[in-house]
Amino acid sequence: MSPLNPEEVKQAAGAVVSVLVGEGYSCCLFGSLACHIFGMENRDPKDVDLIVLSSNDNVEDLKRLIVNSSSEFFLRNSRNPDATHRILYYRFPTYRPKVCKIDILIAGKKCSPLQIPQPPETWIAYERRAEELPVMPLLALLALKLQGWHDKITSPIEYKQRKAEQDAGDVDQMLQIAVKRHRHLRNKREKWMPTWFKKKIKKFVDKYEYDFPESGGYWRKLGF
Repeated sequence: MSPLNPEEVKQAAGAVVSVLVGEGYSCCLFGSLACHIFGMENRDPKDVDLIVLSSNDNVEDLKRLIVNSSSEFFLRNSRNPDATHRILYYRFPTYRPKVCKIDILIAGKKCSPLQIPQPPETWIAYERRAEELPVMPLLALLALKLQGWHDKITSPIEYKQRKAEQDAGDVDQMLQIAVKRHRHLRNKREKWMPTWFKKKIKKFVDKYEYDFPESGGYWRKLGF
């Protein structure tokens, strides 16, 4: 099966966003697709990462809601026999079997291991490259990318450590994009981030700057 191109991944994202919005949920993209929409060219997105802005729902219930709302979606069991979750996929309406994996998380400090902050709907971004798709605000998106890098370099699992270099490339490019857009933690559109999240990210910034000293000036310009 040929890999998906960015437009196909955006198509899958648009389909799942449409279902959730139709059911009364607010959501936004993060991960590589969101970075691509902001202009990152380090690599193409391969799947959809979506945050639902609700702390009162269960992820597995949301997946079933999506599948029951549209025949374009289906669930598969995880390859991990011990897993209790199922994996959501979007099925492209073509004659060739082509699917896109969709990861859904709930925003909130206690709602997932990633501890993703919940942005106010007012500051969810809509970019020219995909005006119909809601995206996590830029500095929070960069911070989550940085967290992903830190999780990999500190992981005891070797294959995750190997992927850290790719994440560092993503962080480097997103840093440059944020600086070019004159973003800063004190800007109105970025001040919403909770203190607990900024404190956590500052530790990751210190580690990243230690490993990549040339990045220090960029982090300072953003207020970290």
